[in-house]
Parts: sequence; structure tokens; C-alpha cells
Amino acid sequence: MKHHQTLIAAVFISFLVSCTISPAERPTPTVSETPSYSPSETFTPFSTGTLSPTPTRTPTEKPLTLVFYGDSILKVGDAGRPGSVGFSIVDTLRTDLNRADQIITSNHGGRKARWGYENLDANVLTYKPDLVTVWWGINDLNGCPGIFDRATDTLLQYEVTAMVNDHIHYMQLQIDAMLKTNIPVIVITPMPVLGTLPWSHYGPNNELVWENDYRCDFNRGLEQLVEAQRKLVGDYAAERKPVYLVDAWQIYKDHPNTDNMYMDILHPGAHGAELVAEGWLQVFQSIFQSVQR
Repeated sequence: MKHHQTLIAAVFISFLVSCTISPAERPTPTVSETPSYSPSETFTPFSTGTLSPTPTRTPTEKPLTLVFYGDSILKVGDAGRPGSVGFSIVDTLRTDLNRADQIITSNHGGRKARWGYENLDANVLTYKPDLVTVWWGINDLNGCPGIFDRATDTLLQYEVTAMVNDHIHYMQLQIDAMLKTNIPVIVITPMPVLGTLPWSHYGPNNELVWENDYRCDFNRGLEQLVEAQRKLVGDYAAERKPVYLVDAWQIYKDHPNTDNMYMDILHPGAHGAELVAEGWLQVFQSIFQSVQR
């Protein structure tokens, strides 16, 4: 079992290091009637695992510009840089969307919601999108050292609360900026970590070092961030604002033993990406008319 965990961690580290930002780029740690998607609510596509048909679209309809904005869970690596590997919901969705649509994957490994807001103009708004999907959160709690006490393996609730509040603040700033220009937003919740997360620290050259023999139950804190995202989207929906939810956390909880849900212990595998893409497509279909110009 220990050998198996070490092997999984090694695979995880090889991918995560490739999408971790350099020390100079690291952000300072901080803490209706509008349809949304959750497996327990309106749509129930996951019993069959098949995608629903996309709406019929005539050649005279205006093509859409769809921007997907997030960290390495959206797609491993950084937008515009070679060497990205792994599975992305965007790659899965390309065959189900109109070929005339402009689909932009703006992925930024290791970044947080704060960075996402501070770079929103250059990475999102410049494209004048018709719909934006945001997928932030896995990096916002700073891993095990951010929310756990090393000596006692105790969850530091005051740290979790501060970081979750900071995350939601910058998510709201992103969403408000897009709503201000009449851009609907889909929020995807983080997915759970597979098992436990290796502890980490920065070495003498500010390099990220993973400690495979020391781990934390990171999902205990991450679930609180997910709940805060759900509430944020619910608050917008209560005000009849076009903000929608794809609950990737719940999708993964509903398929804990399904093959290919994970590529490593953190990033989506082939089937995981397909199921989240399926949830996204259901929401997209439900709001299709509202994003036409």
C-alpha cells in the first residue's frame, strides 16, 4: 500500500511541478430562476454517462466566443506554452459545440482567484466573450501548510476561513466585472483531491519540494471552499443574475470508484473530464438563448 501511494504521489508531482508558478510570480498568500447545474437538482445526466444533443443552430446564427479561465485543473500547464499534458473538459467539448464558435482555453497552472481577477482584462475581457467559464480554487488554500498544523495534523479553521473569504472576494470581483459587460458566467467547483495530499515546502532556491511521506486530508478544507462557491452562485441566482454552477465536486463524489476519474491525485482523468464536460454542456444548453447576440 505504501509503495502504491508513493507511486501515485510521484505521478502527481511530475504533473504538478510543471504547472507551479515560479517564486517571482507567486501571488502573496491571502486569505431563482437562473438555472444552475447540480446532480441533485434540475438535470440528471450522469445515470447514463451520455451527452445530451446540442441545440440545432442555423448558419445564420452568430458564432459564440467562449472563454474557459482557470488553473491547471482546467488544463495542465499555461496557456500558450508548449508541453501541456493531460485531459481537459475543453478538449472534450470541442466536438459538441458549433465549429464556428471561437473556443479559448486560458489556463494558468498554480494560480489563484486573486491572480485571475488581476489579469482578467488581458486573459478574458480582451476577447469580448459571449460566455465565460471560471474554474479556480485548488491553489487558493496553499496546500497542506496553508491550512494544517504540521505537528498535530490539525485543520486550522481560522486559516481556512480567511483564505476561503479571500478566494470568494476575488471570485466575486471577477464575476461582477463580467456581468458589468453583460457576460454570463459559469462557475465550476474544484474537484476533490484523490486520497491525501503530500505536504510541501520551499527549498533554499525557492523551489517547491514535495514531502511524500507526510500528508494531510486536504479535502477537509477544500470542501469548505466548494460550499462557499455554491453559496456565491446561489446568491447571484437569487438576484436573477446570469451566473451558473457546474458542481464538479459532487460529480466526483458520485463516481468515487470509476476508472479514469483522475490522471494523478489532483487533475482530471479522461472519464472525469468527460463527466464534468457533460455537466457543463447541460448548463450551456439551458442558457443557450441568453448568450446569443
